[in-house]
Amino acid sequence: MKFWGLLLFIPTLLFAAVVVETFDAPDTGITGLAYGDGSLWAIDGTTQNVYELDPSDGSVVSSFYVTDQTPTYNPATGGLAYGSGTVYVPVYSGTQYGKFYKYDATGSYLGMFDAYC
Repeated sequence: MKFWGLLLFIPTLLFAAVVVETFDAPDTGITGLAYGDGSLWAIDGTTQNVYELDPSDGSVVSSFYVTDQTPTYNPATGGLAYGSGTVYVPVYSGTQYGKFYKYDATGSYLGMFDAYC
């Protein structure tokens, strides 16, 4: 019995998560995080602000507002992705609307594409 308990305990020790750093979020309704090009990116789903953060201390390096490109739907933001210098912000409004807005790292709007498959 003691041998099996030890075998179950060893993986827990090997794969235990370690908190490296903690800091306060830049806003109160963060709904997405991404990492890219040395920065941590966060979006607030209520205010629709995207924040570029220094991952070492959480300080805000820059920020920009996600401008609604289709005001008739009043979509909400949810989630965030970063790749090749581009910030991807998924927006949705129920089942009637699903898009990804694309921004460069400075907050310049680059376009959008449909999120439905």
